[in-house]
Amino acid sequence: MRSVFIVAVAIAATGCTAANVHDTTQTVEGAYDAETRYDMSSFQGLFAGLAGQWRQPDIAISSAITGQVSANYGSTIAAAFTRVYGAQLQNDIRAYLNEETPPWVMGLGGKLDKVDTQMKTLDVQTSMLLSQDEAQNINATQIFNGIAVFRDPDCRDSGAIVCDQLEISSQSLLDSEYPVEILSADYVASRQAETLNIDDASVDFNYGRLGLYILANQILPDEPTEQVGLRDVVMGAINCRGLAGRLAGSDDTLGVDVAGVNVGLSLNDLIGNCQDGVFAQVNGFVDGFNVPLGMDMGGTARVIDTNRDGAIDQLTDGQLAGDMNLALTGGQTDGGPVSAQFVGFRVGDLP
Repeated sequence: MRSVFIVAVAIAATGCTAANVHDTTQTVEGAYDAETRYDMSSFQGLFAGLAGQWRQPDIAISSAITGQVSANYGSTIAAAFTRVYGAQLQNDIRAYLNEETPPWVMGLGGKLDKVDTQMKTLDVQTSMLLSQDEAQNINATQIFNGIAVFRDPDCRDSGAIVCDQLEISSQSLLDSEYPVEILSADYVASRQAETLNIDDASVDFNYGRLGLYILANQILPDEPTEQVGLRDVVMGAINCRGLAGRLAGSDDTLGVDVAGVNVGLSLNDLIGNCQDGVFAQVNGFVDGFNVPLGMDMGGTARVIDTNRDGAIDQLTDGQLAGDMNLALTGGQTDGGPVSAQFVGFRVGDLP
């Protein structure tokens, strides 16, 4: 993906040329390829906050084991089991996960911090269709084709000319385990000389799901994320059979004497407890990332007929600004300012 910022600066540096004439009879109607860079820094830190208890997956597994004890022996024995053996059980599970799983399983915070920083800036590729009605209003339909984020946000912030990006097509987002639907947005604009004035309009997509997609890419960067679900990633990282074997020992039974009762769980019980705990953990984690975002933005752009053929060829110096609001879980909301820069290049006439 081309860098929107670099393209915009390059065009702005050309200044007002003889080709940029103030002729309002020029045809604006047409199809344009556009790139928009959104500044989403108001929500930096959001994803680390959404992670919840994932930073301690040992708790979910030990809770599932305690639940099995309660189902087999009753709540009174389960409470005594937790008092006598609960801390040791969790320590044993944590030790196994630290030894035998990838570092991100117990330290997902670093990955989420990176996603937070990556999503401070979103580069969006769109197709833009402009048409003009009898009242000279310009109607714009913006169809989203893809999104890109910087793989290394430090490269972006350093001002380097070339930085590698993770490019995601809209189809990949739709095909992912937790689909992100980004289809289109409609704007109404008017023209005054070489300025295109864009009325406020709404753009909606699931910001949390996009962050979840990017997170999975950080964990398994060499896999097609739309084909590998987060459950598969986690279950592949946590060997529940190995953990159950560690807890059960040589006789394949977790046996603990609690208040005169020999509490025993089989190897298969422990494997199931581990899997149930992991699935519950993943489901709770994913639910926290269901965060729809609405952006209301308006702005301006310059229109340029570069070759004086009577048709606008470029939309330059595009500026959008407005507000965005997140719908968090539990009915809570969060908001903040959002801004964007965009450029567009004519690629053809309207169908």
